[in-house]
Amino acid sequence: MKTPVPRHTLGGVDIGSTILRQALLFSLADGMMCSVMIALADTFSVAAAVRLKAPAMAIALLGSGPLLVGSVGQFFLPLFLDARRTRKQYVVASVRVQAMFLILAALTGWLPAPFNAWAYIFAFVLYGSSGNLFAGIWTSWFRDCVPQAVRGRHFAWRNRFFSVTQLACAIAAGVLSRKYSSQTAPWMFFAAIFFVGSFFRFGSSQFLSLQYEPLPSNLPGRSQVFGFRPSRNFLWFCASVALLQGTTALAGPFFNVWFLRDLRFDFLTFSITTASMILGTITFLPLWGKLVDVAGTSRVLRITALMCAFVPVPFLFCSSPLPVWLSNFFSGVAWGGFNIANVNYLLHMTEKERSDHYIGFAAAVTAVSMFVFSLLGGFLSTRLPLLFTYPLQTLFFVSFTARLVVVLFFFRKFRQPQMRIEPDALELVNEAGWYRAGMEIIRQVFRPTRK
Repeated sequence: MKTPVPRHTLGGVDIGSTILRQALLFSLADGMMCSVMIALADTFSVAAAVRLKAPAMAIALLGSGPLLVGSVGQFFLPLFLDARRTRKQYVVASVRVQAMFLILAALTGWLPAPFNAWAYIFAFVLYGSSGNLFAGIWTSWFRDCVPQAVRGRHFAWRNRFFSVTQLACAIAAGVLSRKYSSQTAPWMFFAAIFFVGSFFRFGSSQFLSLQYEPLPSNLPGRSQVFGFRPSRNFLWFCASVALLQGTTALAGPFFNVWFLRDLRFDFLTFSITTASMILGTITFLPLWGKLVDVAGTSRVLRITALMCAFVPVPFLFCSSPLPVWLSNFFSGVAWGGFNIANVNYLLHMTEKERSDHYIGFAAAVTAVSMFVFSLLGGFLSTRLPLLFTYPLQTLFFVSFTARLVVVLFFFRKFRQPQMRIEPDALELVNEAGWYRAGMEIIRQVFRPTRK
């Protein structure tokens, strides 16, 4: 006779109570619906901008704007919170606002040119930043729902659903749109994509509204902003990571432009290109976690940073789908490893009780760097000489050179003792924000998950 499974077990892990089990089931449903929105909206965001003939500077804003507004706003958010409200109220409201901004982005395509392109960029920046702004509060709420002793195992189980959902949605959207390219797709196609994404986001807000919130609510206080005193080593670390991510953002938004406009990938080929990066990250993340334990965080950080510097190199010499897919797979491997080492290093340098605010500060510094460098990339993209087959490949080469200089000068100074992998590092890497920030270094929502 089989032993009955306790009613408070989820994914083979004892959660501890029926109330928490129900809360985590609602959170799982919320996360899967959010993954559908991310897969649809972010896969086709640049394609929609190309369809509207957005200028290079606008596309640069599409990548860096949401991260800048959301991350800087998240750091200063405690100054404006009302202690009489709960985390749940703020998070549910922000999710519904994000869904409405995605609808607004869908409607902008019918405005007269060239206003439609800029209106779309503005709406998409609001969509991305509204999701990012309350990410820290969501993290605090969700961590209170998961017993610390089982967080790693629960996040491993939970992340499988999100990974499969994102991959399946990206591929399914590509299959359904295989007859289209950014030049031939009607705006109704992009509007339908964004409307569907918004529908799923409204659905996720409904599950969030049903989710249990442990008390006290523990909203961050103003003292986190006014009492923030980072050390010199911490500032050097933040500057190093920010410069690497910034020099990546120099060309980051324009890889998709190159795939769609210059290589003329149809949407199926383009979706596989996106999926290959996600697959590279998912496949090698457990290996990077083990290497951090064996070789130490600082060593893995330097190795993966060097790998990230070389990500643009294959794109200087390939232009057919298969080499592009393989190069994107390598990009996912490199940035997945860098993210896990980066977050693990960051957690070891912060005060445990204030790690969320330190992470928020690091995210804000990175966002400012990426914003400045992405605008510089938008300026250079139409002014650099032709050194390879396509003009944008010159920008990729400039980004590679800048990344390499940053890695060789800044990252060689990291000499921390060996660190075991922190559970929170896996949590922060896998959820849709850290995960995507490392993979594409743009768009990005710092919202945490664990292996």
